[in-house]
Amino acid sequence: MINQIKKLSDTFAKVLESCPEITYIGDGVLRTKVKDVTLEEGIILGNKLKEILKRYRGITGYGRGLAAPQIGEGGAVFVTFVDDDFKVYINPKIVSHSKGLNLFRESCLSCGYLSVDVKRPVSIEIKYVNENGDIKSEKADGFLARLLQHEYDHMEGIINIDKAEPASIEFMSDDPLKAKLRDVK
Repeated sequence: MINQIKKLSDTFAKVLESCPEITYIGDGVLRTKVKDVTLEEGIILGNKLKEILKRYRGITGYGRGLAAPQIGEGGAVFVTFVDDDFKVYINPKIVSHSKGLNLFRESCLSCGYLSVDVKRPVSIEIKYVNENGDIKSEKADGFLARLLQHEYDHMEGIINIDKAEPASIEFMSDDPLKAKLRDVK
């Protein structure tokens, strides 16, 4: 475990140097609800988020989403990176979710190398504006639903550790890309 923590520490030092825009737990912006933005503001902020997430991924090899508060911004924008593609969500709102839950070991760029077990709805519907100015409605389940909920929580001033299952906070010890959704018992 000591070698794993040292490796994480070395990587974190590289992240701090190459991605100084990222905010971390303790920064008040992560606890503040965001405000809606104009399409132009959303596009600019979305491009900035994509660029920072791309740098982060270049260092760590992972990172699937980034929200405006995580770079010190108060606008309602987040990006995801799924299937080798970035997607920008401007002024997103989760409009429905399933009653069924699943469990997953989540990490968060703003929590360094802490990971936690979090229960979330299995499926959701989210409405947002895309980069073309189109209002979209998207239904998602499984991992994508979880990712969208995680990033949307940042819009509400919530961090994944706020939703941690009791006694589940720990240093990342496994590859986050190999984590699996688990049923809630």
